[in-house]
Amino acid sequence: MSICMKRTTLVLEDGCMDAVRKLAHKEGRQLSQVVNDLLLEGVRHKKRHVKEVFDLPVYSMGRPKINLGDRHALEALMDS
Repeated sequence: MSICMKRTTLVLEDGCMDAVRKLAHKEGRQLSQVVNDLLLEGVRHKKRHVKEVFDLPVYSMGRPKINLGDRHALEALMDS
């Protein structure tokens, strides 16, 4: 089984990088392994919290009683 690994450059805040370095040192793992695991965990967490898209019901309201393009007619209706 071959694993395809790509190299990339990340620009991380100092505090974030320090925390990742400390975690890698504490766990005795390579920095890239820790970053990979943290990224995967974040992606999985994000997928669980994505809201489901759903269809709203549609109702027929009938035909408009006035010409909706006529501003004066709309104003007169709202004033009455």
